Amino acid sequence: MILILTTTDKKLVAKKIAKALLDKKLVACASIIPMESSYWWKGKIVNAKEYQLILKTKAQNFAKIEKEIKKLHNYTIPEIIAIDIQQVGKDYLKWMKRVIA
Repeated sequence: MILILTTTDKKLVAKKIAKALLDKKLVACASIIPMESSYWWKGKIVNAKEYQLILKTKAQNFAKIEKEIKKLHNYTIPEIIAIDIQQVGKDYLKWMKRVIA
């Protein structure tokens, strides 16, 4: 199991990405969390309100998810980070494997 993280400044974009990935059964769950970010962009530090997507899936789906995020995202260079999960509850993992492709 992995978690894939991406951020966007538009809630509508976050929802569109989440829905597309769920419809294609590439993720079992997509969480959208409002947050504030500070980052370097074009030589300046930017402070922005963003939405963090936390996508729960299996490692084999990363390339397909990355392609879909890039297609739907409004950023020039979207954050697409995978975190390998070392431990997960058996029941949750069983459910996740059942609902995604």
